[in-house]
Amino acid sequence: MLAKLTERRWLTWLLVATVWAVGCFFLGLWQWHRFSDKHAAQEQLQVNYDADPRPLADAVGSGRDWLRVTMTGTYAADQQVLARNRPNDGDFGYEVLVPLRLSSPADGATTVIVDRGWVPNGSTASAPDSVPAVPSGQITVVGWLRPFEPNLAKPAVTGQVASIYLPDIVAAAGLTASDVVGDKYVLMQSERTSTGAAPARPAALPAPDPGSYAGINLSYAIQWWIGMVAGYGFVVMRARRELRDERGADRPGANTPQPPKPQKVRVWDEEDA
Repeated sequence: MLAKLTERRWLTWLLVATVWAVGCFFLGLWQWHRFSDKHAAQEQLQVNYDADPRPLADAVGSGRDWLRVTMTGTYAADQQVLARNRPNDGDFGYEVLVPLRLSSPADGATTVIVDRGWVPNGSTASAPDSVPAVPSGQITVVGWLRPFEPNLAKPAVTGQVASIYLPDIVAAAGLTASDVVGDKYVLMQSERTSTGAAPARPAALPAPDPGSYAGINLSYAIQWWIGMVAGYGFVVMRARRELRDERGADRPGANTPQPPKPQKVRVWDEEDA
């Protein structure tokens, strides 16, 4: 078998299998890195989502997504901005973004962007029919740190943004960028007034469902790495079959014509005769 595989034709096929194996290795490695990143994000979500809230000043800059935080301040109701085309349970609407003037600065900034929740499209889908009023006075907010989104480069609409992208929010709300916490915004879980009351608010967004989306990348990685061996296995199988055919042809009598099988006589053939 080894002598067969050292023939020029089969050495060429072994080279092809090696190129295939190298490609499978790197594709498997790519899927493994994707699995690792997603798995780390799932673990971070599970650890942070229901954890005791930390003061915003201590959490900003940590780089931890879905970290639960608390802060106190006063909403700038006149600088509210709507993020349009936001899905929620199969419907589209707006997420309500309001600057919160912090009682204590966080990361050298005096304002944080708070996503108070979701409202449905209005009758014309160009604006919601109504948005719950922003509460006045001192408010204590509990929520989760979320990264700002990419710029979708959509045309500007007064009082609205296409994504939760900080420069667009700053421009739409008339804020000063240096005054705003630029690390993350806060997706609100709850808010309380100084008296402990819970004001009317937009609909809360559902909890994220990480599911098993990391596992599929792990299965892809394993499949690619199995493919590394499969390429060599295919070449060896074909070479072995060819060698077996050659050895069969060399056996005595292998090329002797076989006598034809007698034709079965059918009843109706005898009647015709």
